[in-house]
Amino acid sequence: MTETLNDFHVLRPGLHAGRSAFITGAGSGIGRGIALRLLGLGMDVFGTGRRPEALAETADLAAGLPGTFRHAPCNVRETEAIEALVRQVGEAHGIDLLVNNAGGQFFAPATGISRRGWDAVIDVNLSAIFVVTKAAYPYLKARQGAVVNISLSGVDRGSMGIAHSIAARAGVLGLMRTLALEWASDRISLNCIGPGAVITEGLAGEAAQAMLDQLVKATPMGRPTQVDEVAELVAFLASPAGKLMTGQLIQIDGAAHLGSGLHMLAA
Repeated sequence: MTETLNDFHVLRPGLHAGRSAFITGAGSGIGRGIALRLLGLGMDVFGTGRRPEALAETADLAAGLPGTFRHAPCNVRETEAIEALVRQVGEAHGIDLLVNNAGGQFFAPATGISRRGWDAVIDVNLSAIFVVTKAAYPYLKARQGAVVNISLSGVDRGSMGIAHSIAARAGVLGLMRTLALEWASDRISLNCIGPGAVITEGLAGEAAQAMLDQLVKATPMGRPTQVDEVAELVAFLASPAGKLMTGQLIQIDGAAHLGSGLHMLAA
């Protein structure tokens, strides 16, 4: 397929119409923001997450948008269930875009992380991404699709207090770059986005103001990353303009990964 210059206007109405996205962790925060942005651009979105009520809230917010939002609860750590769900969606609607957004971690020094805690974080942030991406492969191949993994700012330099999460996400970076090579002939692009401090509804409701102030102070541009900014970047990577970008870690963090950065906050 040869694109014309007009195909490279990311925000052009209808650019994503008729295309299908599969998003994990779509019930809140960044995942919800990505889902709503893609729906607004006319893409049909299937969202999954652990909490049915959160997915229902996303569906309410999606009412009236051009795209269709379908959803079903599923824990990405349950391998057989998530593989079956990917196959169900892929067979029924196809998959043009896979967004691996689901993740989780807890803060502790490396010496305070148990093997059980280590395994849980590695499972959700690395192993589940391998499982979901592999399951989506035949449908991505059929559509010459894209994979976007939501990671962290500074994942390539380490971060104090989350050794398990950084190890997992560094693993995703290596996996993504390997698949970018293996799947290049299939015209599948794979990239990672590393947001800086993103103040979601949940974090704003739980975190002390002092912590929020720290996050902003550690960002040279002096403000957190907005959910909408991450969603816009996903839309770009799913558009013809982003098609040749693959194997990249794109850090949208106001230069936090270049300075003392978010990675030092747990010191």
